[in-house]
Amino acid sequence: MKEYRNEHVIVHWFPELCAHPGTCLRLLPKVFDLDQRPWVNVEGAEPEKIIRTIDKCPSGALRYSLPEGSKVDAQISNGVGSINFEKSYPSAVKIKVSANGPLLIEGPTVVIGLDGKALKEGSRIALCRCGLSENRPFCDGVHRKKGWKPDQE
Repeated sequence: MKEYRNEHVIVHWFPELCAHPGTCLRLLPKVFDLDQRPWVNVEGAEPEKIIRTIDKCPSGALRYSLPEGSKVDAQISNGVGSINFEKSYPSAVKIKVSANGPLLIEGPTVVIGLDGKALKEGSRIALCRCGLSENRPFCDGVHRKKGWKPDQE
């Protein structure tokens, strides 16, 4: 984890979690710029804008916290991007990687399609991990027929 800080906000970056969708780069290019070193410039925008952008990070690779004495309203810093979010909101959904099989989801879940509409709601869902399913994003078991085995047994 790397930290970038000023007197009002601390940005925490977990590079191993980053899926590189570029959300931060598009939403706040004066703060997040891959052509600059360091690539996070916490002086590039108001801390509230940085917080709102990090709350939209789809992978959770970017997180934030407030240093002692920050001028930022603590209510603003309680979003999903907060470094302490999981402590305040324990996980209700579990995702299990099954050996040579799908991702098994347990807990109240809604799978949203590319069109923004719900494809499935449920508390048990199996999502395709191999990309071979004819019912993507759901697993149809074709991985067994095709011999897909990325995991050690």
